[in-house]
Amino acid sequence: MMELEKNSVLYNLKVLYVEDEDFTKNEMVKYLKRRVGKLYTAENGVSGIETFKQNNPHIIIADLKMPVMNGLEMIRVIRDMGYNSSIIITSAISDTDTILEAVDIGIVKYVLKPVNPKELINTMEKIGEGILKDKLNNTVLKHKVILDKDKKNNLEKRIKSYIAHFIKVNSGRGPRDIQVFIEANLIKIKAFDTLTNFDLYLISNNKNISLVEYNRRLFYIEGSKEMEKKIEAILNNSVQFSNVVCNCKKNIDELIFSIL
Repeated sequence: MMELEKNSVLYNLKVLYVEDEDFTKNEMVKYLKRRVGKLYTAENGVSGIETFKQNNPHIIIADLKMPVMNGLEMIRVIRDMGYNSSIIITSAISDTDTILEAVDIGIVKYVLKPVNPKELINTMEKIGEGILKDKLNNTVLKHKVILDKDKKNNLEKRIKSYIAHFIKVNSGRGPRDIQVFIEANLIKIKAFDTLTNFDLYLISNNKNISLVEYNRRLFYIEGSKEMEKKIEAILNNSVQFSNVVCNCKKNIDELIFSIL
């Protein structure tokens, strides 16, 4: 198995950055966006929790002092929900009690502002290596680790295009958007706004939601072999359909394939 290339481990990870100061946030977003697989942002702890629940990132970078809900409060909520994502706190305050409190609720690093971007990336890389080692020894395709961001993005785009085509051809309605992320030995797919007019009519009175969700799951299960075959051709690697969750209230279908 090839060694981790410098800076490339982060291309396989999702990162949430929570910061309320616009200038700091904009500058750091520009820097991080080029160096991680997916970057999500939020401006305070409340929106950070919502963004976290929607995307379940591997690493969280959060400011300590924010309006509405601060970084420590946000971490407590995330930990209480049972998530163990790695968390880095940034702060202009060097206070021993605050640092100890942050450590007690499960952060991996306390970084003083102004943040040195290169040092932050080095910290994230070390965290990222540990995360991928815990997930089936990194992302493996034909005994090679996917670390090149362009290659990974290309594979994800090809899978996205195929899944959109599959849904449109077989259901009569194409999704508004699809997100694909190759994470360790998993391919995670989210399809947005996939409900047909017939589906929407059935759930309009909120009495048939479970029926429509059942039928949508059946739709994907029946087409799982076809999807497996096409995705295997894209990756040149065996895959297996693992799970599907359909949420009619949010109009989101989530598919998971395992890389074998």
